[in-house]
Amino acid sequence: MNIKEVYGSPYENREGEVINLEVELDEGEKLSKGGTIEIEMMDGTFVQREIKIINPRYAGDYAEVCDKAKDWKRSKKPVSEITGACLCTVVVTDVPHHEIKTQSEIERREMIKEMESRYCLTPYKEILSGSKSIYEHVREGYSVPDKVIEYLNINNVYLTCSGIYNHPFEPEKTLFGFDMFSDGYYYWHCCTAEYVTKYGLVLPEEFISYVMSDKGTEFIKKYKQGDIKPEVY
Repeated sequence: MNIKEVYGSPYENREGEVINLEVELDEGEKLSKGGTIEIEMMDGTFVQREIKIINPRYAGDYAEVCDKAKDWKRSKKPVSEITGACLCTVVVTDVPHHEIKTQSEIERREMIKEMESRYCLTPYKEILSGSKSIYEHVREGYSVPDKVIEYLNINNVYLTCSGIYNHPFEPEKTLFGFDMFSDGYYYWHCCTAEYVTKYGLVLPEEFISYVMSDKGTEFIKKYKQGDIKPEVY
């Protein structure tokens, strides 16, 4: 048996209360409603949880674990037992979502570790990139050398991010997703150059010094020569 993916249920407000496990069963392996499933955690330990639901199809099937679902449509023939080889979904409760071992979680943690090795220029909650407020880092009349703006516009994609948010300085505009650019040491929101030139977003002085140094010149040169390849996560 292999837990391939983990999904939180959309029918429960409390994080971690209801978890959907996408499970790959080997030939002859059997799971039953009311039985238990052994779940490997990221720290190498195992926990056992009761199987509440197997292969939910409708929102009402979650009535077993969620009061909100009791009045919604349910499957006429709910699944009480399943035998492999097959893929199936089982629902359990009271297990931390991001502590369950899956390939996706392993990759997610590797990505976080990689991001922590670089410095984010735009860690702002208004653009879904951090916890600070962008409005506390703007200054009227602020400007930087043209070389810095050229650097910020280098379309070397590091991360492609999803999400819906309002433009931080033009809230009537709704934005869908964004890229993060990077030079291998710093990374920043793809609209950073615009935020600097139009709205006075202040950049760290050490970043400006870095861009104005020979290292910054070398990166621009390599990018123009096509020697820099996107490293999309």
